[in-house]
Amino acid sequence: MRTRVLAQWVFVLLASAACLSSAFAKKKVVSQAFPIKILEAKSVYLDCDCRKEMVVSVPSALPELLDWGRYRLTPNRKEADLILLFSMNTYLGDYLTRDGPDKRPAVVDFTILTVIDAYTGEALWTDSKRWGYMLVGRASRDLMREFRLAVGEQVKKWTLNDVLSCASSPAYTAFAHLTSEQALAEREFEVARKVNTSDLTVASPNAPDFCKRAELVVGPDNRILGFEVLLTAAQTVELAEIIEQADRFEFSGGKDPDTGVTNFTAQSKDKKILIAYQMQGRVPLLIRVRYLY
Repeated sequence: MRTRVLAQWVFVLLASAACLSSAFAKKKVVSQAFPIKILEAKSVYLDCDCRKEMVVSVPSALPELLDWGRYRLTPNRKEADLILLFSMNTYLGDYLTRDGPDKRPAVVDFTILTVIDAYTGEALWTDSKRWGYMLVGRASRDLMREFRLAVGEQVKKWTLNDVLSCASSPAYTAFAHLTSEQALAEREFEVARKVNTSDLTVASPNAPDFCKRAELVVGPDNRILGFEVLLTAAQTVELAEIIEQADRFEFSGGKDPDTGVTNFTAQSKDKKILIAYQMQGRVPLLIRVRYLY
């Protein structure tokens, strides 16, 4: 009889814990779409509610962040794009407005990582581990790694063939050497002028997926010389694949003396395709793909 009663109590406790964990897990997805701010960010500041056992959270997660190398770590939160906050209590959205540290009870049951927009205080991404106070260090490392994997999953990796296929696409060769006015008059293509500029953008549903949206390159004589893909921070082309076909490209690069940022370009030997990267930590970010006729 005692065994049956004990089993019933264990079942109730496990069910309660599962419901609590499930309710907490719902807070992981802050928004349906992965925030582009996370992908566009360049610098981060590590912070924590460092009471009790949470004091080990930042030093435990730091090696994973440094090994990743995507973001520049800054000691000044006012210079950061993102705040990576470790805490034992759920984030209330008050990082920029609260008066002093968190005053809620310091009970280390959950270890929580919240990624915060350093400019607005908005929570962009969060995840947690309910591993208790003895495993805060391990939980912090794992949460940083899960954040790293979540970011990596959002980046679309295009191939070099994807890039090359755009060079001969009729969706763009049709604009070769037209004037801006002639391009705007082309009803077959969705050409528009940017507000308050002379720049022309194109939306080409028939173009290859990599280059469906582009900006036309207009020369001094008002004739279209080529086009440049409108990239997002969620796109990249594997640099290793370009290096494997190094005989097709000429390479250049260096560090900007003013910003300290390292840039790297690969230009086809016929000068018609330019692929440019900017190094963010140890991660090459695709910043430009331009085609000339």
